[in-house]
Parts: sequence; C-alpha cells; structure tokens
Amino acid sequence: MPIILAADTSTATNSVALCRDNVTLVESVVEGGRRHSERLIPTIDWLLGEAGLTLSAIDLLAISIGPGSFTGLRIGAATWKGLALANDLPLIGVPTLDAMTRLSAFAPTGYSAVALDARMKEVFAAVYRFEDGGRHRVIEPCACFPKSLMTRIESLPDFSQSALGLVGDGATLYRDTFQAQWPNATIADPFLGVPRASAVAQEALALRAAGVSEDGAQVVPVYLRKSQAEVNRDKKLASAAS
Repeated sequence: MPIILAADTSTATNSVALCRDNVTLVESVVEGGRRHSERLIPTIDWLLGEAGLTLSAIDLLAISIGPGSFTGLRIGAATWKGLALANDLPLIGVPTLDAMTRLSAFAPTGYSAVALDARMKEVFAAVYRFEDGGRHRVIEPCACFPKSLMTRIESLPDFSQSALGLVGDGATLYRDTFQAQWPNATIADPFLGVPRASAVAQEALALRAAGVSEDGAQVVPVYLRKSQAEVNRDKKLASAAS
C-alpha cells in the first residue's frame, strides 16, 4: 500500500497529510493566514515524526493545483516539485475542486456543486453528477458570480428532478442566495468547506489508477483568471496605449 504525502494550499488554510493508501495516518489542517511558505516544510517534519516515518518511506507525492489562491498554489506546487526532484519521487497534480467532492457524503444520484470563495464576489466552482456509483464532471471549473453558476446549474438535464448538494466556503458564504432559490438543496456544514490534504491524497490514488502522468515537471497550477496585479498591469498598458 503506497504512502502518500499530500498538501492543499489553494486557500488560506494550510493542509498536509500522510496517508497509507486510503487511510489517513496523520493530517494537519491549520488556518495559516496564507503563510504557506513558512508552514509547509516544518509541517512535513512534524507529520513524519508523528507517523514514525522518514521521507524515504514516501511512495507518492500529491499536490492540489487549483483553482484557488495564486500565491498559495505557486508555493505548494514549487515545494512539492522540489521534493519530487530532490527525492526522485512521482508527483500527481490534483484539481482542487475534484478532491473536494470527497469531503461530503453526496446523494448517490444527483448533482453536486463545489464552490470556493474567489473574492471579488465570485466563486471558483465546478459541478458533478453522481450516478451508478460514478462521478462525472458536468460543469467544468470556472470563476463566476453565484447567480451565473445557478443559471448554469438549472440548465442541466433533469435538474428539477435531481437532488443537489453544495460544499465549500463559497457555498457557505452565499448560503442565503442558494437556499432562497433552492430550498431543498443540501449545503454541507462549514467544516467540510475547507480543502483537505487527505482528500487530495484520495483523488491522487484515483488519478494514478486512471493512468495520469506522475511527472512532476508537468504539474502546473490552474488559476482560471488573471491575478489582480496582472489586471492592474493590463489597465495601465491599455491606458498608456490610448
């Protein structure tokens, strides 16, 4: 059974976990104020000590690749790619929203939306269909306003006859908006809205079984939109050109 060292740095929460196959050995979930660069290496050392393991025992690295915080994703990817290179370890990049579907017990049939607060009154979101024991992504990851997400969800086939669940801090933040239109929707408790490294590890195992690349050099964060610095730069360039 492979031992996986996984992390999620897509939000202000810093989460790192050691898992043996689908069993979590030890996990850290800390609201770290986005101080990922300060926390990651010390947290790895602590986890290994608690589990009685050394880095040589690790078989697979897994890192969330977003969408999420620009800085957090860059730090997480760079740290895990460095570990992969220095220790000759395979590395799998895991879409953050896919991993979060493993945090809540959604209905066996129906639609499930994962929504993270993207700031600027938007959410990073994706929507999935659970049926016949499988998960299918029906709305690709996007950065959008909650009302726009709702319109897209309502256009899905058989939506009116299907169960709907929502998870993530975006679902919590805009709970009133969602429930006003969908009173029967299930919105997961806030403690399930935090991305967790153990879920990243589980998703990595599923991706490995599906044959995805384990080449760390190919791991690239997914941002979905420009950073505020890039937006400001483009405005200045456009203003200078006019």
